[in-house]
Amino acid sequence: MPDHFNAQPLFDSHRYFQQLHKNQVYSDDNPNVQTFVEQASLTVPDAEDDFRFTKEFLQSKGRRNEATYNLFRGETEKFLLWAWLICKKSVVHLKRRDLESYIDFVHKPPHYWISDNVYRRFENRNGIRDINPDWRPFTIKIPKAQRLDEINFKQKKMNYQCSQDAMKATFSVLNVYYDYLVSEDYAFGNAIASVKKDCPYLIKDASFTEVKRLSSLQWDYILESTIKMANENSDHHRTLFIIAMLKTLYLRISELSDRSNWSPVMGNFWQDKDKNHWFKVFGKGSKQRDVSVPDSFLAYLEQYRLSRGLPSGYPLSSETDPLVHKLKGSGGMTSRQLRRIVQQAFDYAYQQMVNEGFKAEAQTLKEATTHWLRHTGASMDIDSRPLKHMADELGHASMGTTDRIYVQSDHLERAKSGKKRMIESK
Repeated sequence: MPDHFNAQPLFDSHRYFQQLHKNQVYSDDNPNVQTFVEQASLTVPDAEDDFRFTKEFLQSKGRRNEATYNLFRGETEKFLLWAWLICKKSVVHLKRRDLESYIDFVHKPPHYWISDNVYRRFENRNGIRDINPDWRPFTIKIPKAQRLDEINFKQKKMNYQCSQDAMKATFSVLNVYYDYLVSEDYAFGNAIASVKKDCPYLIKDASFTEVKRLSSLQWDYILESTIKMANENSDHHRTLFIIAMLKTLYLRISELSDRSNWSPVMGNFWQDKDKNHWFKVFGKGSKQRDVSVPDSFLAYLEQYRLSRGLPSGYPLSSETDPLVHKLKGSGGMTSRQLRRIVQQAFDYAYQQMVNEGFKAEAQTLKEATTHWLRHTGASMDIDSRPLKHMADELGHASMGTTDRIYVQSDHLERAKSGKKRMIESK
């Protein structure tokens, strides 16, 4: 194995990938990929076929939504790079022992295959999609609280180990991938299930996972400080609206964002015949659901509409204005742009808490993400609403999922009784 990174990204972002014609293997705007694959085929003769079938696999499985495409792209891309550059074999010629070696590699990749940040694969330069030299197949997740500190990134890379969730995702994608290759008569079998069965890195976890959420104090500070931001600068009525939507309607950040197959608009708010208020969501797995809108949210919606110069009152179903608008330009906003806005609110609330003597309580705000708002809203409401209603609002396929994530009464009782254990004998 070479002791330096000699690979490159293979598949562009969802936006550019969708522009590739079904019968077109390589993009005319990205000649580097074709050059790389052709170079790989000098040592792995089937590399070009591997690439073509993988491209068709991604077109088949990832066309419905960007998140699915990104997951499948990430796993198959690193698998191809490992097979060609390290194992020196086509993916259809890998034996079980080769696949086990790949899982060892994913569990603890070499440090030069790891980056300390998420980088774009390609950038526009001189009319072509050029390789970003900073991109790597693996990324260290550095807590926000540590990002401004002096960090020995090389040491962190040396200590990197694949998480349980990431390892499970690898097995899931590769299993679907090989099933596809077999169905296309390109591969002759699928050994992923047997490799997973004997994998030493997967842990059967009987414990519960703590939901990442804000405390009541933290949420109060975020809300109050965002209201203060809006009062000082009317542009921040948009920030307040986003914060309130994510927490009160239990939304994922992607459900507020502008995507290739869905653009949230004001008309997604609607009323039924009994004047109940609802919001239509296009969610995970390309599933639509309707989330009830509480009366307490209506003032925030009204305030936001007035700040945008939209008519007062509840939105009409015919309104096509973007739900979350750009201050400059037209159209909706991406998930990345929305996260930056929420982060501003978190940073402001953090400073407010520190200034008022709550430094210890403020620390976890440095780790908070947009998804914490969804968990916070659901956790606060779970005791006062029927479980079935919560499952429907959250977009969970079953109440069991909602129960497992948000209802932890048994664990709380167990912790309460466990506190009474003594070290000394009575």
